[in-house]
Amino acid sequence: MYAFKKQPRRFAFGPLDRIIIRYREYRWISSNDSGHVLTPILGAGEPIAEGFSHEDLDEIAEKGELQHEPRYYEEGRALTRLKNGGAISLFDLTPSEQKQLLQRQEILELIRQEEVTDPTFVRTDAHLKKVLPRITATLVERNQARAAEGKTERCDQRFEMSKIPSTRTVRRWWKAYEGSGFDIMSLRDGHHRSGNPYSSLHPDVMQLIDKHAAGYCDRRRPTMAAQYDALTAEIRRINEGRPDGAKLSIPAKGTFRKAIKAIPVFDAYAGRYGLDAAKRRFAVVGQGLESVRAFQRVVMDGHKTQISTIAVRISKWGSLSPEEKKKAERERLILHLSICAASRCITGIRFAKTENKEAAKALLRMSVTDKKRYAAAAKCKSDWPMTARPASVHTDTGSAWISAEFRACVADLRCTLETAPVGLPQMRGHAERVFGTIDRSLLPNFTGRTFGSIEEKGDDDPAAEASIFSESIGSAFVRYVVDRYHHTPHAALCGMTPYDKWLELVERYGVLPPPGRDEVRNIFGPRIERALDHRGVRVAGVHYQSARLQEYRRKVGDARVAVKFDPEDLGRVSVWIDDAWLTVPAIVGSLDGVHLDHWSEAVRDLRRRNLIQSSLSRHYVDAAIRDLASMGRLALSYADVSAPTLTAEDLERVERELLYGFDIVDPNDGGAAEFANTRDGDGNRDRFANAIPVADPAPGDDATPRSTEPETPDGGPAIKPTVRTRKPNLKLED
Repeated sequence: MYAFKKQPRRFAFGPLDRIIIRYREYRWISSNDSGHVLTPILGAGEPIAEGFSHEDLDEIAEKGELQHEPRYYEEGRALTRLKNGGAISLFDLTPSEQKQLLQRQEILELIRQEEVTDPTFVRTDAHLKKVLPRITATLVERNQARAAEGKTERCDQRFEMSKIPSTRTVRRWWKAYEGSGFDIMSLRDGHHRSGNPYSSLHPDVMQLIDKHAAGYCDRRRPTMAAQYDALTAEIRRINEGRPDGAKLSIPAKGTFRKAIKAIPVFDAYAGRYGLDAAKRRFAVVGQGLESVRAFQRVVMDGHKTQISTIAVRISKWGSLSPEEKKKAERERLILHLSICAASRCITGIRFAKTENKEAAKALLRMSVTDKKRYAAAAKCKSDWPMTARPASVHTDTGSAWISAEFRACVADLRCTLETAPVGLPQMRGHAERVFGTIDRSLLPNFTGRTFGSIEEKGDDDPAAEASIFSESIGSAFVRYVVDRYHHTPHAALCGMTPYDKWLELVERYGVLPPPGRDEVRNIFGPRIERALDHRGVRVAGVHYQSARLQEYRRKVGDARVAVKFDPEDLGRVSVWIDDAWLTVPAIVGSLDGVHLDHWSEAVRDLRRRNLIQSSLSRHYVDAAIRDLASMGRLALSYADVSAPTLTAEDLERVERELLYGFDIVDPNDGGAAEFANTRDGDGNRDRFANAIPVADPAPGDDATPRSTEPETPDGGPAIKPTVRTRKPNLKLED
């Protein structure tokens, strides 16, 4: 096949045409083979000329941004618009008026045909009286055909037909029709302007009607009948002091009712129910702000779940008595949710007991990072690929969303934060709508629902009927979102599923790449302070070291530095040096991608086996990490959206309770163990580390150190971990 070059259309314009391009009005000046020269109507200053090529106008017309109205500025058409009160087309009129004008135009067109075909035709009343009967016969035939509506004509088919106008009326129509350039709008009569605009009631009565009609808009919510009775009572009281010829007439109930109906509905509702109620009732419901690209707008909001959950660990539930189970604490968690406005895909879920800034930050982090582990932990069949850097984040003005910490995270992501005004939930309608969808679709699968109102809840006791645990509600929500919501046709997407819409938008427009590993840590990681020495910095019992860090230490000496760590990835930390964050790796390479909970569990496991007291060779750490990872012991807690967000305070607690005095040493470094034993938990020198013991333990004493002898990875002689014990100072009494 041959590829033909598309030829642009060439439009024809006239000097009195109105041309509207992208809502701007132009008039035609000239044309040539290259295009058209137009001038804007409402241009400021001296008239200017703008050139539009044929290709440009053809493309503009294809987009629907070109509007052309021939002979718009003709004198006759301008007079017609004045007579019709600004109406320029049939669609500006009522259906009955449209039908009337079409009938008049049809009569005039049939008469014009008679004039063209009959050489003896003259525009006189006598000749028109001869023509009108033939016109009537033609109209009857056409109306009969129109009544059949494409079917076979039958005698029982009915149609309506107006009386043929007089010859004088026909000549009046004809004159107006020709004078306007055969514009059908010139056939409109002035009946739309008929009616007496002035009331026959006394001005004092009109004033009283307005007064009592305004009284209808009161928070006491009086009825129309009560206001009408008050109006008539006041008129009768006024008439008592007036002579017989000057008494005021009492208006009819219908007149007073019309006065009340004339009050804007919004004003009447605001007066009777309050301004806030009126805003909610008459809120504009639409598509919201325009969103074309995926992650162009990410909407975040919090919602109190309409279900009561059991706030007890599942592992402890089986050991409780029936009475203790009844008295166990119940709670309603706050669902923090983020949604992509363009694709309607949910990009993050977090649960918390309150709507707080830590949960808000965790939700934002989940939206811009990989979510595969959450889907895998919930045993989803589908994936959850909705991850990118948002262009803007939209929230309400809750304390969690306007906190300095959350706003800083949004700013560090280099996107815009927009907050909706208070009392206008429709400004974040995407999130509000999906909350309702979840309440209606997911929660009916569980007992303990609180519903949306007391009337809807009825006599149920949600706390007593609670059947789902707080620690398992996250998996249920993730499974619903990933496997059901994302694959259910959405009405706002014209029947497409959110998942398919996401794939379409990504293929068409692409998305911004999500932040990298180091950027995520710098944006969302808690900030702490640590001592810098020749082994680097120490966080969670792990030392982080680099040549650049030691270069900085040689310049400033041993000092305390700001450190940012990622609880979900202990493989690296960021250290603030020379007015910038420096990424420093851990000396234990196996900690890449290891969660703080995972690492804490590994240390607990080693302590349970009595392998460590103060220091541990690196290969023991590697083996412990591999064992726990292969067992998948922490898979669910690692990807639990209802788990508390780890903070700097949580790290300090773990270090104080579990990692105090714990250190990792290199098997090839002979002095590493001795150095570790001369430092306290914060890396500071221990003055009593090298103290001389009073006495050695007896050869047969029970305090003889026990040791295990695992082989090293290279098969060499086993390196025993340093184990310190002491003789108990308590005596057992018989």
